[in-house]
Amino acid sequence: MELRQLKTFVTTANLLSFTKTANNLGYAQSTITSQIQALEEELGTMLFERLGKQIKLTKDGEHLHAYADQILKLSEEAKELISSSLIPTGSLTIGTAESLCLHRLPEVFNTFRSRYPKVEINIDFEACSDYRTLLRKNAIDIVFFLDVTCNEKDLVTHVLFEEPMAIIAAPNHPLSKKCQVLPHDISGQSLVLTALGCSYRRLFESILIQTGVKPSSVMGISSNEVIKKFVCDGWGIGFLPHIVVHQELLTNQLIALPWAGPSFNIKAQLIYHKEKWLSPALKAFINVILETFKNIGV
Repeated sequence: MELRQLKTFVTTANLLSFTKTANNLGYAQSTITSQIQALEEELGTMLFERLGKQIKLTKDGEHLHAYADQILKLSEEAKELISSSLIPTGSLTIGTAESLCLHRLPEVFNTFRSRYPKVEINIDFEACSDYRTLLRKNAIDIVFFLDVTCNEKDLVTHVLFEEPMAIIAAPNHPLSKKCQVLPHDISGQSLVLTALGCSYRRLFESILIQTGVKPSSVMGISSNEVIKKFVCDGWGIGFLPHIVVHQELLTNQLIALPWAGPSFNIKAQLIYHKEKWLSPALKAFINVILETFKNIGV
């Protein structure tokens, strides 16, 4: 039995007229007759008595009518339930860095929360160090982070914009007087960097290694605020997104050294697994991200 046959049967049972049923459902009368006959053949019984141009339900027809009516109602309820589930609800686990959460994502979260208040957002600050594994294990839904462009075949990558980076120092640092700073100028200097596993620390250190530069020491710190404080106090040179140190540069608490070495080419990216089911909530989050950053050049 098909739902369309049951709908035709119930409508016919209610109107007791093939002609009226055809007009009501927008079918040719022959189509109504064919559907009823197909249903009778499948069930092996007559559903209507034909008395000239008049029809009425048989006993079997009356029994089927009660069930068919319930089946159609349940079908409509199921459709309504599925349709309502398309409204974003549930929860999302987003992997990102604390600095991005503070300086890049507030507008995203404000917009998303105002539009989809029923979605619970969980933020994982540790995810960026091992986002590939976490995405593949479905431990997180999506990642917003900074790195060179991700080209993993099983991951979908939206490159959003290039994130300007700053090599920072205290205003009285010896390198502050140079017109340009090259990798070899970093040799023998103390570095105050983000923790191991951070994508842009890894990139900065790889540039130094490739150019044969060896700093005198490297201190890894998981807090950007502590890094800025230590660099201000003369503990060494730091490397952070420009947006993170913007205020300190404006107030001359820190300076951005005039880097003339290789380009960092660090991009803000949104990444999820290509086989990830894009729930209404996840689709909505992706759309808000793309909408928010559409005017920032890559």
